[in-house]
Amino acid sequence: MILIQILRIYLVLIIVRAVMTWFNPDPASPLVRFLTWLTEPVLLPFRRIIPPIPVPKTNVRIDLSPVFVLLIGGWLLTKLRY
Repeated sequence: MILIQILRIYLVLIIVRAVMTWFNPDPASPLVRFLTWLTEPVLLPFRRIIPPIPVPKTNVRIDLSPVFVLLIGGWLLTKLRY
């Protein structure tokens, strides 16, 4: 099924974007801008519900929105297979 493959690719893009944030990529990079353009419409509603969590005594904020998108996407994949 094509829908399952598209969802799998999209979930991989979410993972790639989350991992890229660990390395502080250049926001002007075409790859970063493309990934942001593709994934932000799905991540933003989750960020509104669950804002990034600040880590005490640092400037770090942990964004859990990719985790919830991956959980829901994985659940959808299991439902679409049957």
